[in-house]
Amino acid sequence: MSLTLQRIFSDPDLNGLTPLQLKLSPDSKQVSYLKASKDNFEELSLWVYDIKSDTHKQLVDARTFTNNRTLSDTEKARRERLRITRTGIVEYHWSPSGHALLFPVEGNLFLYRLKDEQPLTQLTDETTYETDIRFSPNGESIAFVRSQNLFVLNLATLAVLQLTTEGKGLISCGLADFIAQEEMHRYNGYWWSPDSTCIAFTRVDEAPVEVSQRYEIDADQFGVFDQRYPFAGKPNVSVTVGVVSVGNGDLHWLDTSSTAETYITRVNWFRDNEHLAIQRQSRDQKTLELLRCHRDGSPFSTLITETSDSWTNLNDNFTALDNQQFIWGSERSGYNHLYLFTEDGKLLHQLSFGERVVSDIKAVTAENIYFEGFLDTPLERHLYCIDRKNPGKAAVRITTEGYSHSTSVSRDGSVFVDCFSSALQPPAVHLCSTEGLLLEKLEPNVLDKSHPFSPYLSTRGQVSFAELTAEDGQSLHYRVIKPSSNQLEVDGRSPVILTVYGGPGVQRVSNEWVPPWHHYMASQGYGLLQLDNRGTAHRGKAFESPIYRKMGDVEVLDQLVGIDHLCKSDWVDPNRLAVFGHSYGGYMTLMLMMKSRKFKAGVCVAPVTDWRLYDTHYTERYLGHPVSNEAGYRDSSVFPYTESLTGKLLIIHGMADDNVLFTNSTKLYKALQDLNIDFDIMNYPGAKHGLSGRRVNIHRYSLMDRFFSQHVAHL
Repeated sequence: MSLTLQRIFSDPDLNGLTPLQLKLSPDSKQVSYLKASKDNFEELSLWVYDIKSDTHKQLVDARTFTNNRTLSDTEKARRERLRITRTGIVEYHWSPSGHALLFPVEGNLFLYRLKDEQPLTQLTDETTYETDIRFSPNGESIAFVRSQNLFVLNLATLAVLQLTTEGKGLISCGLADFIAQEEMHRYNGYWWSPDSTCIAFTRVDEAPVEVSQRYEIDADQFGVFDQRYPFAGKPNVSVTVGVVSVGNGDLHWLDTSSTAETYITRVNWFRDNEHLAIQRQSRDQKTLELLRCHRDGSPFSTLITETSDSWTNLNDNFTALDNQQFIWGSERSGYNHLYLFTEDGKLLHQLSFGERVVSDIKAVTAENIYFEGFLDTPLERHLYCIDRKNPGKAAVRITTEGYSHSTSVSRDGSVFVDCFSSALQPPAVHLCSTEGLLLEKLEPNVLDKSHPFSPYLSTRGQVSFAELTAEDGQSLHYRVIKPSSNQLEVDGRSPVILTVYGGPGVQRVSNEWVPPWHHYMASQGYGLLQLDNRGTAHRGKAFESPIYRKMGDVEVLDQLVGIDHLCKSDWVDPNRLAVFGHSYGGYMTLMLMMKSRKFKAGVCVAPVTDWRLYDTHYTERYLGHPVSNEAGYRDSSVFPYTESLTGKLLIIHGMADDNVLFTNSTKLYKALQDLNIDFDIMNYPGAKHGLSGRRVNIHRYSLMDRFFSQHVAHL
């Protein structure tokens, strides 16, 4: 059976109905998850698996709700930052006791009590919108943000207490600002104290940010928005941290000595309920400090200072322990590893080692530290364990090699939920003991005759991984999807599409399930190449840093190394090469087509074209300030090279993109028109940066299919 684009974006999901947001209950007796129905893979419902009885149960059907209430602008923006594209129940939280689950739908809050006869309770009414909801640690209350202020709801009485009143206009309390969400990956703007008596929160004042106008063009309306977008080199928002008492409303502002030239990147509580651990980063991002701040606002102390000749990366591995110690993630060795400190900042010892990186701490018990990382290979994420009583002992891998894993570990460290896949195995979910024993196959997702992808197995491309060497001697991992033998052309040579991202902080080449679109293209006779160039993630600072102060340079060189190598294969037609990328990949598509003459066609989606049009924290991290690196900004934009564009170009952009602004593309349109260079465009009214939605995806991938067919496949 032939695989079609219409089928890829239709029900049931070709990837299988893999559960999402898998979480172990606090008592480790149940596994909760979100799951789509077979007739609508975009709408998620809430399910639970009871370990003892070995039964799955749908707790809340998303179809229970009308889905006709428009989300608030705040919630829309938050979901865009979190890349939430589905509908229904898209997030949920366990109560600390494990007796209830909390979730929002259409801006209202609902509580599901597991043992009640009438389990579902709506906590807020249709007149308000709530966002960023969380239980207090004692489970007696929930906090949320409403109308730019912080509120607490008592679950026993359902009484609502407003904790802040400043939030209005340009000021918000308890919300993470745009930069924090989009670039620092700090999505929270408030933090409960461990004893539930008070909440630390950020107060964000947007007044310093210059007003710019953003145009949003929808199918039937045109909007002009005054947006305070922090362009590179321009002022940022002002952020202060306060602590408010839930009992009496007393408020103290903390001394962090933050200015317009610093960022508040992370906020955590120490276990004593008196002190907070606040991470402060310099504007140039070469210095990251861990501050110990008292909740009463008295002067802070600096516990740790990390420095770099390029930039300091952020992570979420700070973990406060009960014995007046904490775990800290640092790249001081050149690779992100874990270290143990006392609460006064004294280093006790290093916990993880090697020339590979640690990613995220998943659980800490009295005996062990469980974390994910890439200690075996950059191609596979695994769960590891460190014995706390034997510091210096090598970490032990728990998960099975040959797959890449995403895990959720129970509080007591006894079991974990493992969502794993490989290039040819769609995401499956197992429940395992941390000793490595399989306890239950929650979702095997086996590619048998009943699997949605089964009818198309014969069209699947041949997937292989290998390495090349960059000009500085570092290894470059790449993946090739080769058309199966019956799809190769008569002369044995096929066109190839380079599918590129290439940007910092992201890895694309890994031993994970290959999305069906890649196999569709292979079924059409294309080969596909994907390569992680220098500058991409999970390889250490020496691999990341070559892009510092000039982007679109070594990344292009490395991608061309991959193309040149692949063109030596006897099945590749070197005269029919194409390139496709989205976001940073769109930028790379342009740079590759302008800096080389190898590509007959390219599709760039939502590209940055001039880094002065992008935001402060991301852009200045890699290029520095525009004033101090004028040449770097000039040479890193596409405009010095537009005259050299070769090949047929298709530019795609959402007309309501608030991340990579539509101005990036319109500026390029004008430059190419002035040079009388022919190109194609497709703009999507109302679409944001991700260009999500079934109809949009069917249309744009069909457009790309025709474009590549016309300009590459049938030359």
